[in-house]
Amino acid sequence: MLRWLRHLYGRMESAILAHGLYRPGRLLLVMAGIMAARALGDDIWAAFSGDTSSMFFPANDRYADFIKVALSYSHIFTETLASKAYLNHWPYIFRLYLLDNPYDLSAHNLSVPDAEANVTNLHLPPFASVLYLSCARLIAATNPLVAMAVFWGAYLIGGWCVARMARAHFGVSRACGWFILFAALACYPVLWMLARGNLAGGYSGLLTLGWLATAVSGRNRWAGWVMLALSVNLRPEPALLVMIELLGSGSLWTRFSRMAIPGAMSVALAAITFPIAHALYPLYTLDNVRHGLRIYHFRYIVSDMGDEWNASIFLWAKGVLMLMDVRPRYNDGVAQALELCGSAALLLAIWGAWARRIAMPALVFLLTALPAMFVPVYSYYHMVAFVAVIALIVADFERNPPRPGDARLPLLIVTVLVMSPLAGSYSNGLLDSLLMLGGTLYVLAPLARAAFRAGGVSPISAPAS
Repeated sequence: MLRWLRHLYGRMESAILAHGLYRPGRLLLVMAGIMAARALGDDIWAAFSGDTSSMFFPANDRYADFIKVALSYSHIFTETLASKAYLNHWPYIFRLYLLDNPYDLSAHNLSVPDAEANVTNLHLPPFASVLYLSCARLIAATNPLVAMAVFWGAYLIGGWCVARMARAHFGVSRACGWFILFAALACYPVLWMLARGNLAGGYSGLLTLGWLATAVSGRNRWAGWVMLALSVNLRPEPALLVMIELLGSGSLWTRFSRMAIPGAMSVALAAITFPIAHALYPLYTLDNVRHGLRIYHFRYIVSDMGDEWNASIFLWAKGVLMLMDVRPRYNDGVAQALELCGSAALLLAIWGAWARRIAMPALVFLLTALPAMFVPVYSYYHMVAFVAVIALIVADFERNPPRPGDARLPLLIVTVLVMSPLAGSYSNGLLDSLLMLGGTLYVLAPLARAAFRAGGVSPISAPAS
């Protein structure tokens, strides 16, 4: 099996180098071509089978992660419901989201045991809650289509601005700038995110790319730190990326300071936005947020609400327990073992960065893939985090073209595959987690050997470097 994989990789590497598929223009065509081929295949399959499932989330739940959540703040829509203003000029799906909203914020739901409660919107971070509440206010004043124009438009304009910023800071050509723009606005994870409406994750991905660009160039650092603080207050996973500061210049104290500044900004932003969220939404209290997180754990992690399109390796653990006929499919012991593995991998990555034994593209890939694999629920729209990864790798290839045996090529292949429509709603996540696991082990293996050598320990049967 291993020999077959090496042979397959050798063929892929030869094709990539021979045809220049790592170049931004050609890589854009490859990624767009994979999406087009999958779309055509879905259409042909639907025509002959009647199965209307596609490479996106079902159409009857489109835009739900933003509009449906915004419409769950029922106290904002009291007047709208009383006047029935939504009946005439709201699209049907948004009327349904308002009248039959799944987020249960009743006093009864908040009083029952966590395992019996329906899902709420109280698990969201304060800054994200303010964003959703702002959308709700705008919908109540106008209608959902206006809110979509504003918030989806903000993403598109932000993507264009961040792509220009990344091109300037990476110091790359116009062709590479166009590729970064494509990755930010039209690659598969971004289209998936826009269709699902998880704009909080989308904004976080753009802000992370902007911060990464400033970290690479060393210019406009304060602006980059603000962007990272905003990103972390929408999705916590980008916080791990501050570890790339260990690869920077200056003393260890200087590098730690660069890590601490966005951390302090993130805490300050959360402290500022929490009372704002509470003022706009009185149910948003610390106790209710804790309750909402516990309900989320039971509904999305212990139960199966988070399984569809989940790219976490936890889905494999659930599948194994299902085959063994173990109920429930979530097991605390298995979860803790996986978390321990993820923590060990993170510590090894931090050591590699501190010892300067890892290159920037590999470290960024690793720090993006680890939370994707080891957070119990990591829906596919959060794969927009890999926009920063592929932008950095492609920019790095333009500055330093690859040669046979280049260590960056496997990471490019894995990232492109992870950002492509490979399978269906459950199998796609399973494949993505395996790909990320393979890329992670590829990066960690030489780090582990170096760590053993640095500690004076000889690893058993360690392959040659």
